[in-house]
Amino acid sequence: MPSHEQMRQSMRKKRAALDSGQLDRAAQALATRILELDEYRQAGRIAAYFAVNGEIGLQAVIDHALAAGKQVYLPNLDRHALRFSPYFHGQRMRINNFRIPEPDVDDDEMLSPDELDLVLAPLVVFDSQRNRIGMGGGFYDRSFAFRKSPERNSPCLIGVAHECQKVDRIVPQDWDVQLDMMVTEQAVYR
Repeated sequence: MPSHEQMRQSMRKKRAALDSGQLDRAAQALATRILELDEYRQAGRIAAYFAVNGEIGLQAVIDHALAAGKQVYLPNLDRHALRFSPYFHGQRMRINNFRIPEPDVDDDEMLSPDELDLVLAPLVVFDSQRNRIGMGGGFYDRSFAFRKSPERNSPCLIGVAHECQKVDRIVPQDWDVQLDMMVTEQAVYR
């Protein structure tokens, strides 16, 4: 079985090969699937992200959530974990150390991960058992480590990716936080 790093590199190349038409179609199909989920409909505070490097886009979901009166948050790097900053159209943004845009807000406006209802998490590789491999920094696993406790079932963690990022099996590491669900442009894995 390939290592996590080998899978990560292979999938990043595969994802980077998708053209703009494929990315747009995948993002629209993904949005349709997410908007139909009860978990989305019931959520008031939703964490999303801005797609970079071929990640599947969430702009249609963000636009719908804002129009529906939901609160949207984007991740802000906070040393070795994530905090989540409010986002709205016209929000002033800054570029972080990883060249990812994040809302330019004061610390007291950010939420901790346990204050969210729903998290739409990016990833590089996933399997049908809802295991994920991210970019390798461990930010999501550290930030949502509290979800490993059986009595903690909130926020709902949904991984989002292109179907082509799926592999047969990922052997999870001790620190990995399993997702509640995976959604691609083609399927929902629970």
